[in-house]
Amino acid sequence: MPCRSLHLILVVSIAALISGDVAAIREREREPVAGAAPPPGDGRAGFSLPVVHWRTMAEVVEEEIQLAANATASATEQKFVVPFRHRRRYSLYLVQLRIGGGAAGRVPSRYVLFDTGSDLSWTQCVPCQRCNRGYYLPLNAIKSGTYRHLSCEDPLCEHGTGTQCSMNYVSPGATDDLCLFRRSYGDGSKVSGYVGSDIFRFGNSIAGGGDGYSFEQPVAFGCAMYESTSAVREYSTGILGLGIGPLSFVAQAGVNKFSYCALSPERNDLRDEWRKTTSYLRFGDHAVTSGMRIPFKQDGYRYAISLKSVTYRRGGRIDQQQPVPIFLREEEAEQLPMLVDSGSALIWLPSVIFDPLLKRIDDEIALVRVSDPTSNPNINCYFGDMSDVEAVSVTLGFNGGAELELFGDTLFTEGSAGSYVCLGVAGGEQAALGMIAQRNTNVGYDLSNRDYF
Repeated sequence: MPCRSLHLILVVSIAALISGDVAAIREREREPVAGAAPPPGDGRAGFSLPVVHWRTMAEVVEEEIQLAANATASATEQKFVVPFRHRRRYSLYLVQLRIGGGAAGRVPSRYVLFDTGSDLSWTQCVPCQRCNRGYYLPLNAIKSGTYRHLSCEDPLCEHGTGTQCSMNYVSPGATDDLCLFRRSYGDGSKVSGYVGSDIFRFGNSIAGGGDGYSFEQPVAFGCAMYESTSAVREYSTGILGLGIGPLSFVAQAGVNKFSYCALSPERNDLRDEWRKTTSYLRFGDHAVTSGMRIPFKQDGYRYAISLKSVTYRRGGRIDQQQPVPIFLREEEAEQLPMLVDSGSALIWLPSVIFDPLLKRIDDEIALVRVSDPTSNPNINCYFGDMSDVEAVSVTLGFNGGAELELFGDTLFTEGSAGSYVCLGVAGGEQAALGMIAQRNTNVGYDLSNRDYF
């Protein structure tokens, strides 16, 4: 059975990269269109980053590969295709890149988490003595002949969020004033270091693009010296920041729009049929942007939408129960700001919404609780498999009339052993739409449509 295709589109003006309102679009489709042609170009730069993980959805795979392989670049367009891998254990979606000049074989690749909840891209840098340790060594930036420290006088430092100047900061290769950065995240984690610039390379070897690079230009990024974040786990060494602001990768790349579709990992009970598949983080002409508009506002360097309702429902198509309202706010002033955050796995809801929702789910699925194997106190797990929770659905309603229905693997995750399932919703202070809810969904951001500023 082919997966549903659910489109959530954000429309943002260029001016909104600094401040102001942004808008979102979401369009629901039940069936994907295999072999669809790429969206028409507008003469602006375009490139795609493949998202690679395990999936058996042949229709989606065929469409994604054809979009990447057959897209025709115009004279001003860049074709951008880079491996993007799903890490099942932490539900992370990682993009592969190389940082630094020189021959490709001498510049090691690394993976970073793509994050719409962050503006500044960063990676661990030598010596990074107080940092988490993953599978990749910290970047030795000063060994690159194209690396440079960002000075305090640089406009990106002067106007960036969370950046400051230091005349006394000790850093490898620094001989002058230095631009520093510091970031704190919603889970209490922190990262800090200095800001530099080097060439970011995203290859296009997947989907018939050859061995070259379709994106290769200098990008300002953070060299982390102190880091204690959930962004660094296993293969991930940092963040590719897709948020709002001059330091964002999107702003520095000079593209007018981007989109992504993160496919779900396949179920454990189908693992004999797993195959490697590809989907894409798309930029410029490759971005998919269409659908219903929903007003967005800027929350710092993050995108925020107004949540007006949360509804619970249980039952199949034949015996489906009436929806049960958990949260409802028709007046816009009373609606709840909700971040769109690709750097978070979970859907976060304030306790006033989450607690009654969890009680309703607990009462009706009647499964025995089991401790989360990752020891995360925010995650609720149960003995059972996905078939035990397939009739449960939660619908999020947004200002503007759009709704996002969550069920199956957009509401629950399956344990690695296949003997337990975990709810992808958790209680927190800030409402956020993480990647579990965004699976199998096209999410697009149009950065030049001033009609929605």
